[in-house]
Amino acid sequence: MIDYAEKRDFLRMPIDCELSFSVEGSTKQYQGNVINLSSKGILFTSNEKFESGTTLQIVLTPSNSTTSPMEAEVVVARVSSNEVLFEIACEIREIKA
Repeated sequence: MIDYAEKRDFLRMPIDCELSFSVEGSTKQYQGNVINLSSKGILFTSNEKFESGTTLQIVLTPSNSTTSPMEAEVVVARVSSNEVLFEIACEIREIKA
């Protein structure tokens, strides 16, 4: 039997919704799709690659129209490629009201 203990402070919730984002200080908009979300982080896919430490302004748009979009400032923690898209893991720094 394998004993596995979750080491994350906050569990990730799988979410399938669109995301728009820009690099802090830029007006150029990018698009992506959210894979999962926790209270401290987000993982999404994009056609664009960003370096670790890059600050992004994101707007997560739920597919359910009764839920308001979420705006936040995030910092790229790591980027990996699945040969088609880049998977971008970010730390959420601030959720905007």
